[in-house]
Amino acid sequence: MKKLLQSAIISVTALGFNSAALADAQAGMATGYPPYQFLYQGELTGFDVAVANAIYDKLGERLTLNQYDWDNVVSLLRYGELDIAIGMEKTNVRQQYFSFSTPYYERQTALFILESNKAIENVRQLVGKRISGDRHSVLEAHLRELGLRDAIRVEQADSKKDAMAQLAVGEVEAVIMPRRVANYLAAQYGIQLKVLWQPNEATPVAMAVTKGNDQLLQKLNQVITLLEQDGTLERLRKQWDITPIR
Repeated sequence: MKKLLQSAIISVTALGFNSAALADAQAGMATGYPPYQFLYQGELTGFDVAVANAIYDKLGERLTLNQYDWDNVVSLLRYGELDIAIGMEKTNVRQQYFSFSTPYYERQTALFILESNKAIENVRQLVGKRISGDRHSVLEAHLRELGLRDAIRVEQADSKKDAMAQLAVGEVEAVIMPRRVANYLAAQYGIQLKVLWQPNEATPVAMAVTKGNDQLLQKLNQVITLLEQDGTLERLRKQWDITPIR
């Protein structure tokens, strides 16, 4: 496993919860995933980071945020070297390996190609091409439905920023990522995108924990409920322009 690439320790004041179980919890976050999880001017930031901070502020416990490429976040959580993955999309496949908190927002994921690419008009025309996307994504499920899972090469970049850079220079034909992330990164690279495919439904996002860690899951759910009730989550959603669960 990789050593920690970037970490920040968040100290908070106890607010009535028993702090023994979650003291110094280790949480994983992605690199280059704005506006949800990213590094800006040396600070770990984003909507998911803000929610994690709010949760642990309410718990009165210490949290260490560790930044990796997303594949490593998933692997480290699965094998118990992380306690939490912040802001993980809740999919059927992932529920086989992880337990999820109450979702607190949703993302609309899509498959993007360059606006200038006139040769590709549908997903089937990506056969033999390279796509950058996460494992167990909604795209993989769609490719299976089409019978194309083994005909289209889906690779994972170290970050969504790297994936967009690959698309910009033609190293991949398409990328799959949330629309907010894609629009943010495309503007940075000065490119225009078009949506080739997207699912009908948005994907709920939650805090993920190692399967069987029911004590941690229960505490996270209790605090998420409190933050919803006191308006903290709504304030953070407005601050980051995030779509709530409908």
